[in-house]
Amino acid sequence: RTQIATFLGANPQGLIFTRNATEAVNLVAQTWGRANLTVKDSIVLTALEHHANIVPWQLLQAEIGFTIRVIPVQANGTLDLTHFAETIRGAKLLAISQMSNVTGVRPALDKLIPQAKAAGLTVLVDGAQGAVHGPQNLNELGADFYTLTAHKLYGPTGIGALWGKPEILATLPPYQGGGDMIEQVTLPTGTTFAAPPA
Repeated sequence: RTQIATFLGANPQGLIFTRNATEAVNLVAQTWGRANLTVKDSIVLTALEHHANIVPWQLLQAEIGFTIRVIPVQANGTLDLTHFAETIRGAKLLAISQMSNVTGVRPALDKLIPQAKAAGLTVLVDGAQGAVHGPQNLNELGADFYTLTAHKLYGPTGIGALWGKPEILATLPPYQGGGDMIEQVTLPTGTTFAAPPA
């Protein structure tokens, strides 16, 4: 955990191991999304996203009924940010790739994340492609969540990670039950949970 957090320039207390970046996005959708999104809300995705950063939100949308807004792509493959400020206005989340898995386009996260944060959005960055193509400093990036997968970093399949700001992780409900996530179990009820990242 410390090695990966150091690689990411992040607090190790925010690092959660997953099977891959897809599971990491699903973890955020099923915890943060369920806790924070209602039928009256909107989230923002881009047309550059991998299916792993689209489908989990669509599945949750089908249950909850929130709106998904999409930032389109221009003919040259870059994001059309003409109406970015309008698109994010009033939304709860921006979920955006650090780098497109199809074209290699890198959205200007250094400009987009501060705008989104200033507008009150939570920001998830899909770093599956970006993590391997340059040094990372999540403290500077400013995202609330960051996902990555080992097989894009010349590692094995079946392992990935979600990094989240520890203060946000501490507010989220459990994603799955059992094992080291438990602080204490009292039968028949009364389970208390360990602090993040457990």
